Amino acid sequence: MYKTVSEIDRVTISLPHAIVCEIETLRTQLNVSRSEIFRLAVERFIEEQQRSRLQTIAAEMSEEYRSNRDLVVCTAIDAEDFA
Repeated sequence: MYKTVSEIDRVTISLPHAIVCEIETLRTQLNVSRSEIFRLAVERFIEEQQRSRLQTIAAEMSEEYRSNRDLVVCTAIDAEDFA
Protein backbone atom coordinates (compact mmCIF):
# COMPACT_ATOMS: atom_id res chain seq x y z
CA MET A 1 0.00 0.00 0.00
CA TYR A 2 1.06 3.60 -0.48
CA LYS A 3 2.64 5.23 2.54
CA THR A 4 2.51 8.96 1.83
CA VAL A 5 0.33 11.34 -0.12
CA SER A 6 3.32 12.16 -2.34
CA GLU A 7 3.15 8.59 -3.69
CA ILE A 8 -0.40 9.11 -4.95
CA ASP A 9 -1.60 11.13 -7.96
CA ARG A 10 -5.19 12.26 -8.33
CA VAL A 11 -6.75 11.42 -11.71
CA THR A 12 -10.08 12.56 -13.11
CA ILE A 13 -11.92 10.32 -15.56
CA SER A 14 -15.29 10.34 -17.32
CA LEU A 15 -17.36 7.16 -17.51
CA PRO A 16 -20.80 6.23 -18.79
CA HIS A 17 -23.45 6.39 -16.07
CA ALA A 18 -24.16 2.64 -16.34
CA ILE A 19 -20.54 1.79 -15.49
CA VAL A 20 -20.57 4.19 -12.54
CA CYS A 21 -23.71 2.46 -11.24
CA GLU A 22 -21.99 -0.93 -11.51
CA ILE A 23 -18.95 0.46 -9.69
CA GLU A 24 -21.15 1.82 -6.91
CA THR A 25 -22.81 -1.58 -6.52
CA LEU A 26 -19.41 -3.29 -6.32
CA ARG A 27 -18.08 -0.67 -3.94
CA THR A 28 -20.96 -1.29 -1.57
CA GLN A 29 -20.75 -5.08 -1.83
CA LEU A 30 -16.99 -5.15 -1.27
CA ASN A 31 -16.95 -2.33 1.26
CA VAL A 32 -14.11 -0.53 -0.54
CA SER A 33 -13.66 2.93 -2.01
CA ARG A 34 -14.09 3.83 -5.66
CA SER A 35 -10.38 4.57 -5.73
CA GLU A 36 -9.61 1.03 -4.58
CA ILE A 37 -11.81 -0.44 -7.32
CA PHE A 38 -10.12 1.67 -9.98
CA ARG A 39 -6.65 0.93 -8.60
CA LEU A 40 -7.31 -2.81 -8.69
CA ALA A 41 -8.78 -2.61 -12.20
CA VAL A 42 -5.88 -0.59 -13.56
CA GLU A 43 -3.30 -2.87 -11.92
CA ARG A 44 -4.98 -5.91 -13.47
CA PHE A 45 -5.13 -4.20 -16.88
CA ILE A 46 -1.42 -3.33 -16.71
CA GLU A 47 -0.53 -6.91 -15.74
CA GLU A 48 -2.60 -8.29 -18.63
CA GLN A 49 -0.93 -5.92 -21.10
CA GLN A 50 2.53 -6.86 -19.85
CA ARG A 51 1.68 -10.58 -20.07
CA SER A 52 0.35 -10.08 -23.59
CA ARG A 53 3.52 -8.27 -24.67
CA LEU A 54 5.69 -11.04 -23.19
CA GLN A 55 3.63 -13.70 -24.98
CA THR A 56 4.05 -11.83 -28.27
CA ILE A 57 7.80 -11.51 -27.76
CA ALA A 58 8.09 -15.19 -26.79
CA ALA A 59 6.17 -16.22 -29.92
CA GLU A 60 8.43 -14.06 -32.08
CA MET A 61 11.53 -15.53 -30.45
CA SER A 62 10.21 -19.05 -30.88
CA GLU A 63 9.58 -18.41 -34.57
CA GLU A 64 13.06 -16.93 -34.93
CA TYR A 65 14.60 -20.05 -33.34
CA ARG A 66 12.62 -22.27 -35.72
CA SER A 67 13.58 -20.29 -38.82
CA ASN A 68 17.17 -19.22 -38.02
CA ARG A 69 19.41 -22.29 -37.91
CA ASP A 70 22.34 -20.15 -36.70
CA LEU A 71 20.56 -19.68 -33.38
CA VAL A 72 20.34 -23.41 -32.72
CA VAL A 73 23.71 -24.50 -34.08
CA CYS A 74 24.88 -25.55 -30.60
CA THR A 75 21.65 -27.29 -29.62
CA ALA A 76 23.18 -30.73 -30.03
CA ILE A 77 26.01 -29.74 -27.69
CA ASP A 78 23.92 -28.34 -24.86
CA ALA A 79 21.08 -30.90 -25.30
CA GLU A 80 18.36 -28.27 -25.47
CA ASP A 81 15.81 -28.37 -28.24
CA PHE A 82 14.67 -24.86 -29.19
CA ALA A 83 13.47 -25.81 -32.64
